Amino acid sequence: MLLSRASVVSVLLLSLGGAVALANPKPLFPQPWAQNQDRPRRAERDQPKLMEQLNLTDEQKQKLQAIQTQYKDQISQRKQAVRQATQELRDLMAGNASTDEIRAKHRQVQGLRQQMEEVSFETMLAMREVLTPEQRSQFARLIEQRRANFRNPMENRRGSQG
Repeated sequence: MLLSRASVVSVLLLSLGGAVALANPKPLFPQPWAQNQDRPRRAERDQPKLMEQLNLTDEQKQKLQAIQTQYKDQISQRKQAVRQATQELRDLMAGNASTDEIRAKHRQVQGLRQQMEEVSFETMLAMREVLTPEQRSQFARLIEQRRANFRNPMENRRGSQG
C-alpha cells in the first residue's frame, strides 16, 4: 500500500514537473516579443546574428517583422493563460482539491498549451513561406547547432578553446 502511494505521488510530481517545463516551450523561430523580461534571453540576443547569417533581403525582414507583429498578442495571451492555469494546477495539487478537480485543471492546462503551440506553429509556417529553400535549410542547420551547443555547453567551450 505504501509503495503504491509513493508511486502515485512520484507520477504526480513528475507530471507536474513536465507541465511546468512545457509551459514555456522553445519556439523554432526566436520570438523576442513573447518574453517580458528586463534581460533578453540568449536566443533573443542572438536573433540579429541568426538573421544576418541567413542573408535576408530587406523585403524578407519586413515580412518577418509583420508576421511577428501579427501573432505577438496571441502568443503572449496564450502564454499567460498557460502560466496562470499551471499555477492553479500547482495550487490544487498542494491543497485539498479532489482528484476530479485536479484532472479537470490538468486537461485545461493541456488544452491551453495545445492552443499556444498551434499559434506558434502558424507563426512558424508563415515565416517559413518568406524564406527561400536554401535559407530554410541553413536555418535548420543553425538551429540544430544552437541546440547542440545548449545541450553540451562545457564540451563546446573546451572544443573552442583548444
